[in-house]
Amino acid sequence: MTKPFASRPGLATSLVLGALLTCCISRPVPSATSDPRPSAANAEAALPPTDLWYEAVGEANQATLLAATATTAPQWNQVAGAWGRSVALLQAIAPDDPRQVFSQRKAREYQQNLYLAQQKADQQGLPRVFPALGSDVLDEQVSLYHAYVATLGPPDVLVVGSSRALQGVDPVVLQQALAAQGYPGLRVYNFSVNGATAQVVSFITRQLLAPDLHPRLVIWAEGSRAFNSGRFDRTFAEILASPGYAAVRDGATLTLASPNNLDQAEPASDDSEPDSPELDSPESEAIAPNAEYGTVPLSPINSQGFLAVNDQFNPTVYYRSFPLVRGQYDNAYRPFRLDGVQTVSFEATTQFLQSQNIPLVFVNLPLSNDYLDGVRLNYERQFQQFLQGWANRGTLTLVDLLETWRWRSHLFADPSHINRYGAREIASLLAADGRIPWGQLVQAQGEE
Repeated sequence: MTKPFASRPGLATSLVLGALLTCCISRPVPSATSDPRPSAANAEAALPPTDLWYEAVGEANQATLLAATATTAPQWNQVAGAWGRSVALLQAIAPDDPRQVFSQRKAREYQQNLYLAQQKADQQGLPRVFPALGSDVLDEQVSLYHAYVATLGPPDVLVVGSSRALQGVDPVVLQQALAAQGYPGLRVYNFSVNGATAQVVSFITRQLLAPDLHPRLVIWAEGSRAFNSGRFDRTFAEILASPGYAAVRDGATLTLASPNNLDQAEPASDDSEPDSPELDSPESEAIAPNAEYGTVPLSPINSQGFLAVNDQFNPTVYYRSFPLVRGQYDNAYRPFRLDGVQTVSFEATTQFLQSQNIPLVFVNLPLSNDYLDGVRLNYERQFQQFLQGWANRGTLTLVDLLETWRWRSHLFADPSHINRYGAREIASLLAADGRIPWGQLVQAQGEE
């Protein structure tokens, strides 16, 4: 991940200077001999016509005033909004207007001010809409997804998984590829979280998200490590110790429902197995946004939950900075067990999705040849058989891409993570896969 935006000293001053010229411009003043009071007959005609230039000036002046006192993310967003409106107005000035060339130059300057204001807002962090859940990436995804659904409604497709899915399935490209395949209008969000195991995905889908945030189809993009019950599940342990988990344990869910209408919220799932550490919530309770939740640092995750990584895996260069770890020394596999708490969580998730009529597509993500040595490949073969057994029962649609790109290192960011170029390829492969019920999603969308 790239580092958070660095603080820029004197930002407010630069934004003030950016509008210095416009602050000195005003509308022409009527002469002292003219009568500023029009008669009733010509009152409407006396009103000045809308002038885009002066409206843009007014927005720029407003941005400058707001920047002088802005300290919080919402305040800096207001600054950015004013700069954005000013830019739009300047760009709308007609080509035959003698001020058009000068206006376009000013618009470029104001675009930079807009960018700086957005950076300043990002530095303040993203306000949490739910108590902290032990992971900055999970907290960020919770707030982003809540805002996404509030704006556009629940997505047709929700991608879940660990960091391999976070940077391995591009939702925008998937939407575009689906449209090209004859499935227009489908919306995709990538709700993946670093370190997400089957327990974490089960918690998110079954217990955190209220029904009003449920998608129509889930793509679980992952690999065997998230299903190894023999390894310590650090991510879920951090969730267990968080105030957000305590809130869910007491019946809270992430929802758009008003806290005053809790009777409209459905109870959380109560189908956890006895040996699963996950909780059973008897009731569902809406959580209202609260400043006491604080903020979470922003990462480069985009508005649809995707993390684009530009790095291209070159083994010769990569191993100058990172050690080559053989499979027999990889703690992600030692010991390796596909029975236990992760499998229990996986089964609980599949049962829950079936009960909600939400189809599940499991994508076994590719691994590079450098990663797939003999030891790891043996474990991965066991996982392939594990997945095929679930697919044979009709529980899920399996898209097994494990060895698809063994020798195509340029589609990886490192030996086991896909880069943005691979993420585009994955999206295109999924859109073209006739086993996935894309048509049902379009039909359901049309029936609304």
